[in-house]
Amino acid sequence: MTVQRSRRSVDERREELIDATLTILATEGLPAATTRRITDQADMALGAFHYAFRSKDELLRAVIERMNTQIDQALRAAVAADGKTLASALEAIMQAYWDYVEGTPHVQLAQFELTVHALRDPDLQPLAAWHYEQLTDTVSTVMGSVPGAPADRERAALARFLIATMDGLILHHCVQADLEAAHERLKRYIVGIHHAPWAREPAAAE
Repeated sequence: MTVQRSRRSVDERREELIDATLTILATEGLPAATTRRITDQADMALGAFHYAFRSKDELLRAVIERMNTQIDQALRAAVAADGKTLASALEAIMQAYWDYVEGTPHVQLAQFELTVHALRDPDLQPLAAWHYEQLTDTVSTVMGSVPGAPADRERAALARFLIATMDGLILHHCVQADLEAAHERLKRYIVGIHHAPWAREPAAAE
């Protein structure tokens, strides 16, 4: 039986519902993430849900926003600490992204499942696009803070390439579940970055 704790603010309820949703997505999958199941997991009465979110779709957007915010913070901190050149910044981005993956294993399948779910629902398709645009903007902005960063359009293309690379690494790791092999693949990608002409030399001043 759900026992509703008193005096939780709206912000606290929102965070607890997001936490509960991520837990259910990770352990039971998206079909299990009903509003009732989520509120039970969050130790709330069902009627309390709409004090925090207008709809389940709004909650799912908040879940993706939480993921994006965490990635943004991790990448910015990594490049601030080690971003003297474009190549070193790219290495720091990929390493920080992977560290986030290892630190939040329950989030990764949830992210893929939410994206596929959004693509299959016409009303939610913009959510999938928004998710990847936010990731692209984060990576592009972080790259733009270091010497030798390419112009905006090329930087966005490079950001999309890095995100696609990380998606492949993450999905492969989810399937294989071999951390040592995942580290080896990441190392190979990073070596490739340091050998790429566009990463070795600063962009010439116009």
